[in-house]
Amino acid sequence: MATGPDSSILRDWGKYRQPRRGPRVPLRLLVTLLVASGLGAIGITVWLAVRPHPWRPPSGTPAFVSCTYGGRVSAWCARLAVPEDPRRPHGRSISLRIAVLPATKRPAAGALFYLEGGPGGAASQSAVLVNTLFAPVERTHDIVMVDQRGTGGSNRLACPGEIRQSSVAAVSAYVRRCFAGLRADPRLYTSSVAADDLEAVRRALGYGKIDLFGGSYGATLAQVYLHLFPTSVRTAVLSSGSLTGVRVYDVSARNAERALDAVLARCAAVDACRRAFPNTRRELAELLARSPRRVATPGRSVVLGPDDVAWTVDSLTETPAGASTLPFAVHAAATGDYLPLARGHATELGSLGRLVTFWAIVCSEPWAGFDPALTARIGAGSYLVHAAVDRARVLRSACRAVPHGRVAHVAFEAAATQVPVLMLSGGADPLDPPSSLRGWQRVFPDGRLVVVSGAGHGTIDDRCVQTLVAHFVDAGSASGLDATCARHVSLPPFMAG
Repeated sequence: MATGPDSSILRDWGKYRQPRRGPRVPLRLLVTLLVASGLGAIGITVWLAVRPHPWRPPSGTPAFVSCTYGGRVSAWCARLAVPEDPRRPHGRSISLRIAVLPATKRPAAGALFYLEGGPGGAASQSAVLVNTLFAPVERTHDIVMVDQRGTGGSNRLACPGEIRQSSVAAVSAYVRRCFAGLRADPRLYTSSVAADDLEAVRRALGYGKIDLFGGSYGATLAQVYLHLFPTSVRTAVLSSGSLTGVRVYDVSARNAERALDAVLARCAAVDACRRAFPNTRRELAELLARSPRRVATPGRSVVLGPDDVAWTVDSLTETPAGASTLPFAVHAAATGDYLPLARGHATELGSLGRLVTFWAIVCSEPWAGFDPALTARIGAGSYLVHAAVDRARVLRSACRAVPHGRVAHVAFEAAATQVPVLMLSGGADPLDPPSSLRGWQRVFPDGRLVVVSGAGHGTIDDRCVQTLVAHFVDAGSASGLDATCARHVSLPPFMAG
């Protein structure tokens, strides 16, 4: 991200932030960042770059500075100082990175806060992609991205080095060393405290009720914020998420098996794929019974043991593009060519395992509970069950070195909200399938579930879904939303060789 001269889309943005007239709840002026009445009680200050800017806000009020992402996406950027511990407003503070993509139509109708997945993702790092995928929403709404505390530009906390082995002993030792040397309180880097940050940003930026979009873990954070600050939310979109009462790790092997079933059923329905790869499941079973293989790929060498093969297959089913290569990659490996499978190599922890925020959240929050015995029982018969049980053992052991974080004690599944909620679920999602939203009517009585046919983990990249989200946010309701297109999305053809 770089700051620079104003672009045409940003010039004089502030003058359009005047309260809107009409029956809607008016938006307060953006430049009220340090108005004492709004922020004095919680002791928040704002730090902004000092680069000159042609828009002159009222005297004594700081201004956002224009910034650029990817060399082509213009935004407004600022830093907001908040207490590390919201219960101690005068204690140690940390700085949050905020980026705003201003609505192209003025005056803006409101703001949509984009919440990144993970846990451990930084929202602003997705600015270029968000600018593209949310273009229909951005016509009328500002898009606000806040790097979650502990990530990106918001006091990022990362463990030194990498997790080089996935054994219980190696991962546990790695986490112990990391947390022993922290200069921060890891108990304060959970979803509940991150929700406090979002509320502070909403107030600081002068927005009334906001719209939320959360994908994957971002959908979990959106639910936490929604239940803690229900009067601050106008609508919420939960994409590829689970209800907070679902222990996603415990059901991971079962969900992976169902996703593989969906991919292979789609292959069997296509003549060319069925003829080329008639025995994918048997070939996968053979791979899982073989000894580890070291495979040289461009720029690196990877070892594919049974668990590595299983995690790689699971990763491939996360996206339609990956799923389209799966039968070919499994067949190639079964016949001796591991390179196609190695190119998609994935591990159970990946880069997120380096982030303190990841460990602080998964080791403290009920939705991330992991029970090896329960995982084995629920996932019996799944190709991923052995790998998932091993992961549960690793996480359970490593979490003994992580202080239990602050988690709001809210009975989420019992607390219904009247906020309109649009749930988007991939029909072939191996991580958060439609079954993980079972019972949503009780939690979100003014909600709507749309299953995107054939989609994996992530739905917003489809143009149909982008239009649905824009219509939902513009209307402020799912009533009358025509989601027919979600049943007929275009999927990439299977790779034939």
